[in-house]
Amino acid sequence: MNILLKNIHIVSPEQKLDKYSDILIIDGIIEKIGFNIATTIKPIQIINAKDYTCTPGFYDMHVHFREPGPTHKETILTGAAAAMNGGFTGVLCMPNTDPPLDSPYIIETFIRRYSNLLADIDFTGCVTKKRAGKELSAFMSLSDAGVKGFTDDGSPVEDPLLMRYALEYCVQLDKVFIQHAETTALSNKGAMNEGKVSTSMGLRAIPTISESVMVARDILITKFIKGARYHLQHISCADSVELIRNAKKNGLNVTTEVCPHHFILTEEACFGFNTNAKMNPPLRSEHDRQALIEGLRDGTINVLCTDHAPHTDYEKSMGFYEAPFGIIGLETCVGLSYKYLVETNVISFKRFVEYLAVNPRKILKIETPKIKEGEAANLTILNVNKEWKINKGKFKSKSRNTPFNGFKAKCKPVAVINKNQIYFSDL
Repeated sequence: MNILLKNIHIVSPEQKLDKYSDILIIDGIIEKIGFNIATTIKPIQIINAKDYTCTPGFYDMHVHFREPGPTHKETILTGAAAAMNGGFTGVLCMPNTDPPLDSPYIIETFIRRYSNLLADIDFTGCVTKKRAGKELSAFMSLSDAGVKGFTDDGSPVEDPLLMRYALEYCVQLDKVFIQHAETTALSNKGAMNEGKVSTSMGLRAIPTISESVMVARDILITKFIKGARYHLQHISCADSVELIRNAKKNGLNVTTEVCPHHFILTEEACFGFNTNAKMNPPLRSEHDRQALIEGLRDGTINVLCTDHAPHTDYEKSMGFYEAPFGIIGLETCVGLSYKYLVETNVISFKRFVEYLAVNPRKILKIETPKIKEGEAANLTILNVNKEWKINKGKFKSKSRNTPFNGFKAKCKPVAVINKNQIYFSDL
């Protein structure tokens, strides 16, 4: 693959790059960066990129690709296609598959099978066997197999002793512990946020303390274990933001992520028993949404992710209690995050790139791609000023469960480049 990107805007926060230049890529390697690059190499694809911006490839550290298991919802191949279409060159798959990812053999097999895809497909390993919360998984074997972190995502690690042991193993293996923070007794099989909306709809609900109580406990255990690294998934409420903010001020190595649905929508999206607004943690109040925005503004929140959770139309057409939690997000995240965060001056474009490309990899101890001569090209190319409307009919995901169909977005993915391959987005 030979490509010449002409007059493209290069933004790479770690390298302190913010400039216009040509980029010549030969056989997937950045051969030259400079002005008015000429080449006699053939064949070569020349792209007039004067309206485009390139960054280190975006990385989503929270996706569910349903393989092994219910692959009628998503496979790794269709999930990878959705990621590329949405502007991502890498993803981290969660282990709540069927069977769960507690087997080194499955991890090794998948890493080998999908290593040649343009998108980097990384995996987490289960904290507990079968994600049952009773007995720890084979941490060392899973680490040797290549997992990037440990989580029981979809379920919390509720047993405090197992939590302690898991964090201690993670320290030994230099891996991050990733927590779906939920106190299930407090959630009480609820279907949405506890508040005026749930009361008016007559639905059993999930209070914010279901999340924040677990976050508070986890921070104390993390503090107790020297060298522990703790990452909170899909933060949703004001109390959790404040707990993470204070933990950081106290010098703890804690990080967190947020999804676009939590900083854009509120519990009111559930009116009409809209199951595409049903997720866990649930959409919260406007007060919580504003706290998430402030957490993004001041850097308490480190990462933008999707929690891409595919489900069939049939499943989402069931009653509100029966319908599964979750929505897809890989093909909406970039445009929505830019529109609601960068265009509104909550964060700068540089911070936007850090949240999508740099920080996820830092947390997982994956090297951030460099836009530098001699380096492999791993790039996300964007038309930053392009306004567009989300059309789920253009998604590459097998599933269509999104509350954002028809929403206006800004900053459209154009292409991704990685592993000597290029993919042009069709959104």
